[in-house]
Amino acid sequence: MIITRYLLKEIFSTLLGVMLVLIMIAVSVQMVGSLSKVSAGVIQPGTLMLVLGLNMFSLITYILPLALYLAILLSLSRLYRDSEMTAIAACGVGPFHIMRIVLILGIFFALVQGTFTVWLTPWAEGHYSRLTEKSKRGSDIEGVMPGRFNELRGAQGVVYVQEIDKETGELKNIFLQMQQKSDQKKGGAEQFTVIAKRAYKMRDEKTGDQFLILEEGSRYEGVPGDEHFAILDFQKHGIRMEEKPLVIHDRRYRAIPSKELLNSDNLAYQVELRWRISSALICIGLAMLAVPLSRTSQRQGRYGKLAVAMVLYILVTNFLSVVRGWIQKDTISLELGFWWVHVLVIILALLLLSKQSSMWTLFRRSKQQVDR
Repeated sequence: MIITRYLLKEIFSTLLGVMLVLIMIAVSVQMVGSLSKVSAGVIQPGTLMLVLGLNMFSLITYILPLALYLAILLSLSRLYRDSEMTAIAACGVGPFHIMRIVLILGIFFALVQGTFTVWLTPWAEGHYSRLTEKSKRGSDIEGVMPGRFNELRGAQGVVYVQEIDKETGELKNIFLQMQQKSDQKKGGAEQFTVIAKRAYKMRDEKTGDQFLILEEGSRYEGVPGDEHFAILDFQKHGIRMEEKPLVIHDRRYRAIPSKELLNSDNLAYQVELRWRISSALICIGLAMLAVPLSRTSQRQGRYGKLAVAMVLYILVTNFLSVVRGWIQKDTISLELGFWWVHVLVIILALLLLSKQSSMWTLFRRSKQQVDR
């Protein structure tokens, strides 16, 4: 019991340090990405810290399995390096006893990870989606700043907006000059200028095309003095700003509550549900795999097998992503799912541990005697 508490203390203290380092790195990367989204008008400046907080739920689901894996690996490696593991083994605590302790620890963190992947992260992703949608409606044209000329991203041209209503997101007193592709023009492009009192952005849910809806204004087509020059007055006028097929991204799937995924027969929904469960189960396999990989000699040092461990981690996580693609493409059945990958990881961990243990040595010696 004393040895168990000591091992858990070592692992938890290392886990805390690894988590802090990984979170600091992840938050720094997220901060840079969020600031770029603020400048692009995807999120509002006032909601920056809230967005970072919501993104932390998703980040933890990626950080926790890796942090647990590294914490077990580093803490046990230190015990081997300082010959403490030899003293522990002399007390009757062998590798398989340590594996049982780590297995319980892995199950505990799998439940924690499952709480995030199944409930908390979808909740946070839903709030994030609503915030970004509200921000996009508020800015109407991504990156537009009132009181100055702004270059359009979705089309060639410039726009000037005198004021943006912070409550409704409506643009007021707009000047817009654009050049768009046109099959009817010989040059292949159509140049026009629009002046309107109000405008807002809208996305067609069927096609995914983004439109700027202008109200109470005039449209000037062509060059003044040219025979094709025309002026069109309108009460409401829509301009396609971005032609883009509607694609449901993984982030939108992550925002769907798990209960809704469970009650749906949609293949993509079922794959997402199994992926959330798989993201929790990976904690068990990685925790067990870290035990045999942590065994090092004093010459190797504490980080002797860190490179090998990281390669295995990358292989396992990437292979899970490959399996996810196979299921989505119906290459393998949905019923087979991800569970067999986790079983393979656990079997690999047990084989490596058996090879390192005295049981494996005795087995090889007995086999050699039989062969003789």
